[in-house]
Amino acid sequence: MATISSEKQPIPKAFLQKLAGMRGKLTRWIMVYGLSRWLLVALGILAADMALDRLFKMDLAQRLVMLVVMAAIAIVYFFWKVIKPLGARPNDDALIYEVESKNPGLQESLLSGVQLSREKDLVAQGVSLQLAEATIQQSLEDVQAIDFGQALDLQSHLRNWMLLICGLVISGGLAWGVTNSQFLKTWFNRNILLLEDQWPQSTYLEIAGVENGKLILPRGVDHRQLVTVTQDSQIKDVTLSLEIDNPGGRTIHQMKPTGKLEGREHVFMFHNVSSKFRFRASGGDDTTSWVDVELVEPPNIIELSVQALLPEYTGVESVAYTGMGPHSVLLGSKLKVDIRTNKPLAEAELKLGEESFAMSKTGGDTSFGLTIPAGDGQLSGGEYEFELVDPTGLKSSRRSKFKIAIKEDEAPKVRANLWGISGLVSSRAILPTSYQAADEYGLRNAAFDCNWKVADDDASGQREVLIAEFGKQEDGSPTRKVKQDAALDLVDLNLKPGTSFRFTVAAFDSFPTAPKVGRSQEFLLRVVTDEELRADLLRREIEQRKAFDQAYQIQMELATEIQAVAARRVAPGTSKDDFDSQREAAFIELVRNQKGIGTAIDRVANRFEDFLVEVKNNRLDEAENAADLGDDQRIEVRFDQRIIQPIRQLDTELISLATRHMDNCRRAVAAEDELGAAVETTVEVQLLILEEMKRILSAMNDSENFQEVINDLLEIKEKAAGVQSGIEKAMKPKDVFEGDDGIFENDKKN
Repeated sequence: MATISSEKQPIPKAFLQKLAGMRGKLTRWIMVYGLSRWLLVALGILAADMALDRLFKMDLAQRLVMLVVMAAIAIVYFFWKVIKPLGARPNDDALIYEVESKNPGLQESLLSGVQLSREKDLVAQGVSLQLAEATIQQSLEDVQAIDFGQALDLQSHLRNWMLLICGLVISGGLAWGVTNSQFLKTWFNRNILLLEDQWPQSTYLEIAGVENGKLILPRGVDHRQLVTVTQDSQIKDVTLSLEIDNPGGRTIHQMKPTGKLEGREHVFMFHNVSSKFRFRASGGDDTTSWVDVELVEPPNIIELSVQALLPEYTGVESVAYTGMGPHSVLLGSKLKVDIRTNKPLAEAELKLGEESFAMSKTGGDTSFGLTIPAGDGQLSGGEYEFELVDPTGLKSSRRSKFKIAIKEDEAPKVRANLWGISGLVSSRAILPTSYQAADEYGLRNAAFDCNWKVADDDASGQREVLIAEFGKQEDGSPTRKVKQDAALDLVDLNLKPGTSFRFTVAAFDSFPTAPKVGRSQEFLLRVVTDEELRADLLRREIEQRKAFDQAYQIQMELATEIQAVAARRVAPGTSKDDFDSQREAAFIELVRNQKGIGTAIDRVANRFEDFLVEVKNNRLDEAENAADLGDDQRIEVRFDQRIIQPIRQLDTELISLATRHMDNCRRAVAAEDELGAAVETTVEVQLLILEEMKRILSAMNDSENFQEVINDLLEIKEKAAGVQSGIEKAMKPKDVFEGDDGIFENDKKN
């Protein structure tokens, strides 16, 4: 039994040629059909994009999205209408079947011939070889007589060509319009090239400070944003608004006109800009593109050092300042300024008004410094302000400044006190003075600055008597403060009685060219004769004796009054408690009076001590000592041993004791027995006080009487000396016999 072969033979060449021609026509048909549809759809999409952008003025992001969408649609549609149909090629049988369907008279002879021509062993399959060959031959004859291309829809193909040509014409017109029409050119630049061209409109807005769609602001500042209606706008009087887009959402704010540029300029204030956002302006028929706000850290000073380099004479190398000031800087100083910034800088300047000083790097891109003035000039006072610029041109947002006030070297401050001297002095007096002097930058010396004037002849004089010179201290620093005692001897000044004498303590600082002088308060004295001064001292001594006598009288009354208070009895109608309270108040008043007596006599003792010091400072005791009146009559003995010390002892011992006993009486007012004993003890002490005060008064009287005698004696002695001097002068030869060439020897020669 024969087997049927599964091998197929190629169809006849005539069939293949006809099928190849049909496939070429089919490809052209698909290409024309797909391209015509794709081109029309693409033109429709472009038209829609053009309409949307013209009506709604899409921003860059929206135009970019539209461009991506149009490109995606064009690619997908091209693939769907052109690439995919071209890839789905029909097989030979399908093509022959389409030809058979277009030619019903063939009665499937083409299909039969193709199928029989493929079979290799027809006999094995039970097919008549003669019949098969006849069928194949007939199909070949039919193939030669039939146009396979007629199987395609030629009318549709023609229509597709027309659509394609129409699309190409429209595309050509679009291309021509892009180069020759402002409308299409604007659309092409905006939506295809994504440029920032604007559609023709009546109002054009311009946002200040924007570059390439970005606005760079320092972080944390208040930014004043300006938007201007351009001069070439047809409608300029419009209301502008600012739309702000941030992570919290979108908000719209109306802008305010600034009143400048004929009302075309509008402003909006961004407060404390601390995060990124974007905004755009709208007004009239214009809406600007979105502006992205980018924040940068502005250059700021994070460390500031201001030092004054003082002149050499001050002994101070530098003084550091903190804060904005104003800082007081000594005249002649230099200013050393160093800063450290939060970021590298392109330049840093320190400005004073219109004058600016460039700062140089001192250790990196963030450290700058300078010293002013650079030469021998003088430092100027005022408000100094830093101007910092980073490499991008951004300036500092916060004003960094400090103030300088130039101060001159002040004169030293001097205080002085004159001890043991009253307003009257003798011409031989010594003026004991204690003084304090201080200067911020060092003292050079101190002196008595004296001047005087004689009332009789209007003669005057002036002299500076050096007290001390001050060098450097052990550590090499200048002497800035002194506290010393000094004495001015009037003998060296040869002052006459009747002279009005003034002096101050003057301190000189260490200023190199013209030292500053500080002076104490002025002391005014009158130079008198010894007799006048003794008389004045005696007068004041008598005044103190009278003051002591007055205290003695009060003490006598006090002794009597304490007994009277103790002897009081309860009056009718008065309770025992009220009576005790009244007596207690009376004793409190007596205690106060007793203390007042102690204070009064202590004041007298102080005055006598002053008299004694004044006598010695005026050298009045020298004449008394020269009179040889006995040691027990010296003024030191009379004042100190017989008056001052007894008063001190009386105050500290007896009067204090009496005060305590009086207080005991106050405590015992409720018990008559205790009160009587306390009063008796107090009265005994009071009597001792009176006895001692009486003895001191006697010593004062004796001292006064003795001083009067001494004054008379010294006055007689001085008058006698004056008479003797006059006699000697009268007996001396006249001028014609005196001098180096005279007959008699000159007294002035050695």
